Amino acid sequence: MSRSSKKDVAVLSGAYLEGAESKNETVRRLREITSQLSSSEISPSSHPTLASLPPVLCSTPLLRSPDKQIRLHVVLACMELFYVYAPSPPWDDAETLDIFDQTIRQLGNLAHCTASKEFDSYFRILEMLSEVKIGVVLVDLIRTESECRTRAEETLQELIKTLLAGLHLDHPPEVGTHAENAIAACLEEFETVIPIGVLDELLLAVGQGPVVYVPNPEYSKAVARKKRDGAEKELPPKEIQQTNCAYLVAAKVIRKTEDKVSSPVAALLNGLLGGDESVVRKTSIACADSEEWGVKKKGTIAVTAPSNDVNVYSITYELHRIAPNILTTVTGTVASNLLSADVGARGRATQLLGRLFGARTSDVARRFGPCFREWLRRSIDSEPKIRETMVKCLTNFLSNKHAETSLCEDVNDALTNIILNEPVLDIRLLAIHQVCDLAHNATYGDDETVSRQSNPPISVIAAELLQAVGNRVGSKNKTEHRDAITGLGQIYHRHFVKRKLSDIQEGGDDVNIGEILEVLHTECLSSSADKRKKNTAEDKFGWIPQKVFECVSFPDATDPDMRNRVFQLVDDVLLGSAKSPSLSPTSRAVGLAIILHSLKDRENAKKWMTTLFTQRANLQRALASYLDARLRAKNCESGSAEAFTADAEAMEKLEVVASLTAPIGSGSPLNSDAAFAVLKKLHTAKDKHIFRILSTIATPIHSPSARARAFDELPKRTNSLGNETSSWVKSLARRCAMGSFFNTESIEHCIILSQECFEAGDCEASSLFLECVKIATSVFPALGATGEGFKNLAEFFDSCQTTSVSVSTKKDMDKFGLVTSISDILAKAASSRPTVEGKSKSDESTATLRSQLLRLCTRDGTPEQAKNSVHAISSLINPHTKTIDVASRIRKEKDEFLPLLKALVNPSRLSIPDDDSNLKHQSRIVSVLSAIAAISECAPYAFNAPGEAGKSGWGKRALDFSLNTVLLGKQQSINSSLDADGNTESENDGGSPEKSGRSSPRKTSSRKLDEASVHCRMLCGAIEVLISHIKSTILKLKTDRTQSKYSELEAPPSSFLSEVFCVLVRIIEDGGVPPSSVNGRYCNTEEDQAELRRCAAVNLIKLSDASLQLEHKYLTPRMWHILSCAVLDKEASVREAVMEELSTMYTASRFLPSLRFVALITLCVDSDHGHLSANANAANVGRRSASIKSAATHCIKSIRNTFQSTQAQCRSLGREAETNFENRLKMKIMPEYCVPYAFHLLAFRHETPGAAGALNADDSFLDEDELANAEASQKTLKKRLKWLFDPLIQSLGEGADNISFLLRMVELIGKHPPIDVTKSPSASPLGIELDDASVADGSNEKEAAARMQVICQFARESLLSYVKKDVNLTVYPGSIAVPADLFAPRLLSSQSPIHNDESEEDVTQKKLQPARKSKSKKTAPVSKAKKATPAPSRRSSKKLKARSAPPRSTDDEVDVIDGNKDLLSPAESPSSSLPVSSATKGDESSVFGDDGPLFSPASSPVRSDTADFANGLDVSPIVQAETPVKRSRKETQTHVSGPASKTADRKRKSNDVEHLDEFPSPFGSEGPAFLSSQGSTKEKVSSNKAKKRKSTPTPAGTSTTGTGKKSSSQKSKATPVSIDNKVMVNITNSSGSTKNESAAAKKKKVPKNAMSQGTDDEFDFFISPPKAAVGRSGKSPSLLPEKSTPARKSRAPSKVKVGKGKKVADSSPSTTSPSEPSPPSARRGTRSSARLRT
Repeated sequence: MSRSSKKDVAVLSGAYLEGAESKNETVRRLREITSQLSSSEISPSSHPTLASLPPVLCSTPLLRSPDKQIRLHVVLACMELFYVYAPSPPWDDAETLDIFDQTIRQLGNLAHCTASKEFDSYFRILEMLSEVKIGVVLVDLIRTESECRTRAEETLQELIKTLLAGLHLDHPPEVGTHAENAIAACLEEFETVIPIGVLDELLLAVGQGPVVYVPNPEYSKAVARKKRDGAEKELPPKEIQQTNCAYLVAAKVIRKTEDKVSSPVAALLNGLLGGDESVVRKTSIACADSEEWGVKKKGTIAVTAPSNDVNVYSITYELHRIAPNILTTVTGTVASNLLSADVGARGRATQLLGRLFGARTSDVARRFGPCFREWLRRSIDSEPKIRETMVKCLTNFLSNKHAETSLCEDVNDALTNIILNEPVLDIRLLAIHQVCDLAHNATYGDDETVSRQSNPPISVIAAELLQAVGNRVGSKNKTEHRDAITGLGQIYHRHFVKRKLSDIQEGGDDVNIGEILEVLHTECLSSSADKRKKNTAEDKFGWIPQKVFECVSFPDATDPDMRNRVFQLVDDVLLGSAKSPSLSPTSRAVGLAIILHSLKDRENAKKWMTTLFTQRANLQRALASYLDARLRAKNCESGSAEAFTADAEAMEKLEVVASLTAPIGSGSPLNSDAAFAVLKKLHTAKDKHIFRILSTIATPIHSPSARARAFDELPKRTNSLGNETSSWVKSLARRCAMGSFFNTESIEHCIILSQECFEAGDCEASSLFLECVKIATSVFPALGATGEGFKNLAEFFDSCQTTSVSVSTKKDMDKFGLVTSISDILAKAASSRPTVEGKSKSDESTATLRSQLLRLCTRDGTPEQAKNSVHAISSLINPHTKTIDVASRIRKEKDEFLPLLKALVNPSRLSIPDDDSNLKHQSRIVSVLSAIAAISECAPYAFNAPGEAGKSGWGKRALDFSLNTVLLGKQQSINSSLDADGNTESENDGGSPEKSGRSSPRKTSSRKLDEASVHCRMLCGAIEVLISHIKSTILKLKTDRTQSKYSELEAPPSSFLSEVFCVLVRIIEDGGVPPSSVNGRYCNTEEDQAELRRCAAVNLIKLSDASLQLEHKYLTPRMWHILSCAVLDKEASVREAVMEELSTMYTASRFLPSLRFVALITLCVDSDHGHLSANANAANVGRRSASIKSAATHCIKSIRNTFQSTQAQCRSLGREAETNFENRLKMKIMPEYCVPYAFHLLAFRHETPGAAGALNADDSFLDEDELANAEASQKTLKKRLKWLFDPLIQSLGEGADNISFLLRMVELIGKHPPIDVTKSPSASPLGIELDDASVADGSNEKEAAARMQVICQFARESLLSYVKKDVNLTVYPGSIAVPADLFAPRLLSSQSPIHNDESEEDVTQKKLQPARKSKSKKTAPVSKAKKATPAPSRRSSKKLKARSAPPRSTDDEVDVIDGNKDLLSPAESPSSSLPVSSATKGDESSVFGDDGPLFSPASSPVRSDTADFANGLDVSPIVQAETPVKRSRKETQTHVSGPASKTADRKRKSNDVEHLDEFPSPFGSEGPAFLSSQGSTKEKVSSNKAKKRKSTPTPAGTSTTGTGKKSSSQKSKATPVSIDNKVMVNITNSSGSTKNESAAAKKKKVPKNAMSQGTDDEFDFFISPPKAAVGRSGKSPSLLPEKSTPARKSRAPSKVKVGKGKKVADSSPSTTSPSEPSPPSARRGTRSSARLRT
C-alpha cells in the first residue's frame, strides 16, 4: 500500500480523531474526515478502519463538546456516515437518537442564520436529511417495539418542528424544498398509523395561517429616536404582517402526502371536535380557545378579544385550502356541534362553518346542504354572541359566494330576519352596517366582470334586505335610525342615480335631449308592466328617497341630529355634493325629476319633504330679519334708548332663529340661561365677517361657493365663542344653506329642459320638469324669479299659448296641464322678482305675459288656470320685494282688476249655462267664478269698489249672482243693466275645427279628474267666491285698520254672513243638494252630492277660523252638530278633505281654534271594515285619520301653552285677575274643556250604544248580527274616547296630573242631561234620527241621556287606564264647568245617570243643609229690581216650564252670576299686541269691531319641528306679543246680582254650581254683545258671595291640572285665540279654598247693596257677558275687573255708553231669528227656593 493510501486510511479512523491535541486540531481533523467522506464513494468493506470512526464520533467528548464548531462538524461527519452505512446506521438505537438530538440543535440555527459562514454547514445537514432521507431512521425506531420507541417519536416531532420553525423569508428556496422533502420522507415511511404527535407539529404550522404577525424592527428604532430627540412623530406599528414559511412548507407536505395523512388527520380532528378523551390526552392541539367563547352575558354581546392561539378550528379552516377532501367527515362532526347545549362549542362550530361556507375558494356550502341549512338557523340562536358571529359570516358569504344564487337567497332571508327581529341593539347595528357597507361597495357589472373583481355585484343584495334596513328607520334608537337612513342614502346615490344618469353625465350640459327622454321614459314614464320587466333597480332603490323624507318626522325636540342628518343627505348625498360635484347640472336636474316622480304617489313623504324645505325657508327669512334688525341696532347711537330697544328687538329675532334650528348645546330649552348665553355670545360677537357670511346664505338664491365658504369659515371664526356656540352656528349654516337638491342652478336647468322637451313634442316629460319647478317655487319663490329663469318661464308660457301644434300635442298639453303648471309657477314666482328704482322693467318686459294671463281669465282658461293667472297678475303689480303704501296698492288694484272684473261679470259670461250648450260653454262659468274668487282674494278693494252712478259694484253683482242665482236659485241671471261699454268679447271661440274638436276630450278629462258635473263645479265655484270675499275682506280690514282714511272697504253685513252660514249648513244637512236644486234637476248623482258636501264642509270650517271671529256668533250649536256629520261622511274624499281642513285649523292657523272644534277629533277614528255601521258608515281614511290625531295633539299643546301663559300673567296681576281667570277665562282656553262638547256630540249620535255592560250570545233579545253590531258600537265608542283623551293626557307626559280633573268632569257631566240643540221645525240634521214624536215629547233627549250613561262609564274606564303614577291622580283645586247651552241643570243624586257618586264630604254637607237653608232665608231678601237681569235663553218658555222643579240637591249651591259683570272680557286680554279695529256702524261691527279683539296673550313661536311631527305640513309662525301686559288706570267694576250668603265663612262645599249660557243665538239681540265694561251700568247689582267668594288658584307646589308642565324646548307663551265669554255651569271642588283664603274672606267687607238683589225660584239662563269694545283712546286692555260704579234706579237698562260716549244696542234681547225660538223671560224667586231643574 502506498503512502498516500496509508494516510487516507488513517484519516477515516477513530485513532485519527483521538490523536488531536487541541480544539483547533480536532476541528481541522473533523473537516478532513467530512471532506473525505463526501468527496468519494466510500464503503465499509473498502475501509476497514472506518468501523472505528462512528464510536469515536458519538462519544461524549465530541458529540457533547462545549465547542460549537466541534459539535457542528461532528454532526456533518455523522450525516456522511448515515449515507455510507445506509440503510442501517452504524450506531445502536440510543447512540442514533443522541446524534439526532445534536442534529436538531444544529438545524435550529437556520432560523437566525442566513448569510454567515456556518450557513453552508447547516444547509448541508438539511440537504443530507432531504436527499438521504435520514429521518426514516427515526420512523424505523418508532415502528419497532424497542425501549427507544417513545424517545424516537419525540425526536421525530422535534425534528419536524425544528425544520418548520427554522425557515425564513431570506433563505434561498432550496431550504424550504429540502425541509419539505425531509418531512415528507418521514411521513411516507409510515405504513398505517402516524403518531398524533407527528401530525400535531404539522397541523400546528398549518393552523397559524399563511400570514403571521412579527415584531416590527422599525418600531423600536422609532421609540428610541423619540426618546432621544423628543419629536412627536407618528410611530410605526408594533407588528407587521409576514408570510408564514412554515405554513407554506406544511401545506406542501400535506398535499404531497395526502393519501397517507388524510385519514389520520381526519381521525385526529374528529376526535378533537368530538371531545374524545384518548385523542385529547395525546395531542397538543387545543380543542378551543376558552377566553373567546367562555364569557356569556345575557342580552348583550360578550366583549372579549379573539385569541391568536392555534386550535382545532383554525386548523380545520386552513385545511380546506390545502386538502379539502380531508374535511369530508370533519364537516359533519362540526355541524353536529351546532346543536350542542354548550354555548362555547355551539359558537365555535358556528364560526368555523361560517368561515368554511363563506370562503371564496370553498364549495363546502354547496356540497353540504343540510349542514348549511342547519347553520343558518343559528341566526336565531339564544346566545347574542352567536348571532353576532352569524351576521359577520352571512355578509361574508354574500361577498364571496355571490355566484351561489340559491344559497344567497337563503342568506338574504336570514339577514332580513336578524335586522327586523333581533332584540339586541348592537347586533342590529352591526347587521345594518355590514349590509350597507356591502351594498355600497358592490358593483353593477355583469357576472363575468364581477367574478374577476373583489367586490360582489349589487344583485346579490335582495330588495327585501334593503327594505328591512329601511324598516329600522322607524326605530326609537337614535343611532339605529340615523345609521340606517345614511347607508340607504349612499346606496341610492351610488347604485341608482349615478348608474341611471351615467349616459347623461358623459354628455355634459350639451347632452342630446333624446338621451334625457330615453332615461325618463325608462324610469318614470313607462307603464307598470314595462317597469317590472325592464327596471328592477326601481323596485330595489326607488323607495329610498321616500324614507329619507319621512325621517323629517323625527322632531328636533327629541332627535336634532336626525334632522341635521336628513338635511345632509338631501343636500349632499342623494344628488351628490355641490362642493365636489359628481353630477353635472343637467344630470342633477334629471335626477331631481326622477326623485320627485318617485314621490308622486307618496303623499306622506311629499308633505314631509315640503315640511323640510319650508323649515329652511322660514329659517332663511328669520335669519335675514335678524341680520337686518341687528344692523339697525348697530346704526343707532350707542347707549341711547333707541339702541337698547333695537338691540332687544334683534335679540328677540335671534331667539326666533334659534326656535327654527336644532336645540342649543345639549338640548337646553330655548328659554334657559344656557341657551340665552350662547345666543348672546353670537349676538355680541365683534367679528363682522360672521354676520356677512350668514347674510350670504340667508337667501335661497345664493351660489354653491357661498355655501362652501360658510361651512369652511364659520366654524373657525366662531371657535373663540365657545364650543356650544360654534356647534350651533355650524348647525344653523347646515340647515340654512341651499344644497344640491333645490338651488338656482338646478331649477333653471329644469325650466330649460322642460322647454326643450316641449319643443321635442314630449309633453309628459316636460310636465316632470315643470313639477320640479312648481314644488321648488311653492317653498322658495325666489328660485323661479331669477332673471334667466323667469324669462325662460315667460317664453315657455308664450310658446304654449301661441305656438301652432298638432291636435295630439294639444291634447297632451291639456292632459298633463302644462299651461296650468306654468301659470301656477308664475303666480308664485312673480312676487319675488327683483325690482329696480324708477320705472320697473316689468312694465315693458312682462306686457306680453300679462296679456296672455288676461286671456286665460276671460277666454280659454280652465278654472285653475284662471285662478293662477289672477294671482300672477297680482304678484306682478305688487311684488313682495318692493314696499308700497296702501293708497298706491289700492290704486294699482283698481286699475288692474276693475276692467277684468267688469269683463268677467258680463252677462254673456256670468250666466247659468243651458243644457243644450256645448261642454266648453258650460265649463266657462266655472272658470269665470274661479277668476272672480281669485280677484276677491287678491284685490278686495277692487272687488268691493262701488259702481258708477249709484249702481252696484261689479263685486256686489258677482256676490249676488253666486248666492241668489247659483246657490239659492232666486234669479235666473244677474242684472243685465250693464254699462253700454261693457266687455262683450265674442263667446264663439270654438269656430275653428281645431278648437271645436277639443270638446269631447275635455269632457272625458274633466269627468275623470273631478268626477262632478259642470253644475256641481259651478256651485262649488260660487261657494268659493263667497268664502274668498268674506275672508279677504275681514282680514284686509284687520291689516289696514290703522290707516283710517282708506275706509271704503266695508265689512260683510251680518245678514249676508248669516245667510252664507245657513246655506252651507243646509247643503250638508240635505246630503249635498243645494237650495237651488231641490227639485233634483241637477246634482243628483252621488259624485256631485259628495263634492258639494265636501265644498260646503271645508268652507264652513274655513269661516270658523278664529282669525275671522265669526264662529261664536254665526255657527249655532245645531249648525255645529250638522257640520260634525261631515266628519263621518260615507265618501272617503269628503271625509279626507274635512279632516285635512281640520288639521290645518289645528296646526297651521295663527289663532287657536274653538274647543268645540277640538272636540271633533272624537269623530275622526276609523272603524273595522266589517262593522262600518258602528262608525255611522263613515269611510275609512287610513293615514289621514292618524295624521289628524297628531295635529290635535299639537293643537292641544299650543292651547295648553296659552293657558299656562295666561294663568301666569293673571297671577302676576293679583288676586282679582286670578279670580277672573278662574271663573271666566279658564273655560275657554283650558284644553280639558273640550270634553263636554265631545260628549254632547257622542250623546246625539245614533250609533253610540245606549246600554253598557258585557254582551254575550245568551242575550235572548239580540240575534247574532245585532250582538256583533252592539259589540262593534261599544268598541268604536271606546276608540273615540281614547282619541279624545290621548292628546289631553299624553301632552303632559308621564307626569300628567289632569286625570283626576277629567274623572271629576266626566262624573259631573253625567249629572247634567244633554239638551237637544238639533231640533228643527222643518227637517232633521243629517245623521241624527228624529221624528215628530221625538221632538214633541223629548224622547231624543231621553235617548241621549241614556247614551250619556254609557259614554261616562266608558270614559271613566278609559281614564283609569292612564293612571300609572300617584301624580296622575293629583286633585285639581279649581272649579269645573260644563256648557249651559248644551247641558240642562243638574239632576238630584237619586236621579243622576251615574249613581253612588257622592263623596264623604257630600254626605257631611247634606247633614248641614237645613242650617244653611235657614241662614239663606234670612240673608237673602228678594230684590226689588229682579227684572234688571237679562236671561236670553234660546229655549222657549214652554220647554222651561215643561221641566219639573225637584227639591234642591243638598250638595249643590247656586252661585248666580249676572251677565252684566264680565270678570274678564276678551277685550281685557293679557296682551294688547293684536290690532283692534275701531267701532264701526251697523251690523258690520259684529264681524270684528265691537265684538271685541281676539284674545292674544303674549306668545312666542312654537318650534317648527313640533308642528312637523304633528301633521307634516307647514306651520305658520304664531303671533308674538309686542307690548307687555299693563293694568289700566281707569277701571270700573260691575257687581254681580245675587243673594247674600255666609258660605264664604265656612268651608266650601264640594260642588258650587254656576249655570252659564254657552252659545247665544246668532240672530238674537246685538245689545248685550256690545256692552262695555268701561261705561256706567243701568243697575248696580252685587252679591255677597261674589265679593266673598275666593278664587281657586293653584298654590305653589300643588297640582297644575290642565296646565301641565312647560315644555323644555319652547317658551310657555300664549297663542292668539279668539275668546267669546259665555256663561257656563260652574262646579267648584272643596279643595279650591284654603284656610287662609277663608280667613281673608271673613275680613273682606261686603257692600251694603250686595243683598239688595234677590234670586230666582227656578234656575236662570243668563246671556253671554258683554264683550267690551276697545275705545278710541287706545288704552291697553286689562286682566283685572273694573271698579264698581253706582247702580241706577231704572229697572231695565236701555243704552250703555261705550268708550267716549258711543252708544250701542239695547242690552235686552229684542229680535230673534225666524228659525230659532224666542228666549223666555227668567222667573225670579228667593234664594232658598232656588233649584236646579231637570
